[in-house]
Amino acid sequence: MIVALPLALVCAACERTEPAPPQSADAQRAARIVSLSPGVTATLVELGAAHLLVGRTPWCVGAPNVPAVGTLLDIDAEALVRASPTLVFVQPPAQGIPSTLVDLAQVKGWSVVPIQLVTLDDCRRAVKDVAAVCAPLCGDPQRGQMREDAARLSAAFDAATAPIAGASGKRILAVLCAEEDAELLAFGSDSYLMEALTAQGFTAAVPRAGYQALGLEDLLRIRPDIMILLGRGAADARFDSLLASDTTILRLDEPALLQPGGGITLALGRLRARLASEVQPP
Repeated sequence: MIVALPLALVCAACERTEPAPPQSADAQRAARIVSLSPGVTATLVELGAAHLLVGRTPWCVGAPNVPAVGTLLDIDAEALVRASPTLVFVQPPAQGIPSTLVDLAQVKGWSVVPIQLVTLDDCRRAVKDVAAVCAPLCGDPQRGQMREDAARLSAAFDAATAPIAGASGKRILAVLCAEEDAELLAFGSDSYLMEALTAQGFTAAVPRAGYQALGLEDLLRIRPDIMILLGRGAADARFDSLLASDTTILRLDEPALLQPGGGITLALGRLRARLASEVQPP
């Protein structure tokens, strides 16, 4: 069964927009950014643009001193107006940008920039697009550093998704377990995380698109060679006795992997290293 994504993994389904044009010196001094996407916020932090943030969602990490202004689907209009942004980054859901934000942006003269974060290519592209929007808002030294950081993140994506010797033929399942005893949510074949794993050479144990709700009987039927457990319920011991001894279970404390964007590169690299240590070449 295909289900909706959890809040930390809200999918965008809008057309890609072109980055904003270069700004004047006055615009640079006045630049104020609100991010209504945890993935975009993490990308901004990795690009050294956290100093431009004046608002974020309660789920954003890496900018704890920036006030929360609600979420895209539950905007705190008063807090958003107090933040007085010049630009708002969003990761729009399938139904599009809420009219509340559209109307408010039109009245206040804010620019709204949608960033799609569904696939692995989206995550890579987001680094370039966010940097293209933010670099003109910074001074010369920061602008140059941001471009270097964007190149560093691009190289990190390449390294984190490089093929792993011995991965071929191994069926892998990545699931989110929000709480112990809760239903599992499997990453589908078209998700950013499964695309990274298949780029490393693994085979998706659930070769279907979309995020799939799984029960314990489903796990018995699927019998993956490797199962990656993410989320607060990853320590759940029921899987150890349920799955066959030849299934490798990896429990990861990597919240960054649940916020697609430029912030996943280090976590992806650590995941690759862990998998490489578990998979031995034949």
